[in-house]
Amino acid sequence: MILDQYGRPMPSAASLRREVAGPTLAGVRPAVSESPAAGLTPARLAAIHRDAAEGDGLASLQLAEDIEERDLHYAGVLGTRKRSVAQLPITVEAASDAPEHQRHQALIEEWVETGVLEEALFDILDAVGKGFSVCEIMWRTEPGSTWPEKLTYRPQRWFTVDRTDRDTVLLRDIEAVAGIPLAPHKFLLHRHPQKSGLLLRSGLARLASWAWMYKAFTLRDWALFVQNYGQPMRVGRYGPDSSEADRETLWTAIANIAGDCAATSPSG
Repeated sequence: MILDQYGRPMPSAASLRREVAGPTLAGVRPAVSESPAAGLTPARLAAIHRDAAEGDGLASLQLAEDIEERDLHYAGVLGTRKRSVAQLPITVEAASDAPEHQRHQALIEEWVETGVLEEALFDILDAVGKGFSVCEIMWRTEPGSTWPEKLTYRPQRWFTVDRTDRDTVLLRDIEAVAGIPLAPHKFLLHRHPQKSGLLLRSGLARLASWAWMYKAFTLRDWALFVQNYGQPMRVGRYGPDSSEADRETLWTAIANIAGDCAATSPSG
């Protein structure tokens, strides 16, 4: 039996090659994500942050995706941080001058040259915005050698945290409501906290979410202003003998003409 550095038995070659965290058509790991940013309000954002602090980070992780897609400045700053690190050269140093460590260095350098790690660095650094990132390791096994053939990015919304310590990352699974432990030697977990504290409260997106929400309100107001700028104010007059139904019909008619900036008032 082969043991790892923690004294745990190494999984079989078949289990290392098997995908364990892929998307599910009908389950808790869908490929399509919901959009909490649509119609976001201060009360809704406070509830999302409160749920994350209590261990349910699904909505907050979905919101982090939304902010990156909807805000060009945030996406640019985040992309700069990721690419600044992802483009750095990768070097390997031997632990000592011992022949065994020199062979380890040569083996790792040979793997680095395959580009598997270089291609995955951008996805690994997705932890900058969300506090952590997870890549599933797809192993290649041959007689006498085993190495990572691919590091597959897995969305953070497919994972949750242990409700006891709020720190241990677990895989969402339809058979376990609380999540299941990550299979040993199958995942590359990167933590990148922007501040100290709970894992689900450590991402840059949480810090930027309030400012983004107020910015979204401002952009919406400006869009309404630009849409109506220069258009004449539409005023509907109704007589004293008009019924409530007549007044509602008048309001509907003028309000549906090219957007807002409409009003109704008595003819006198």
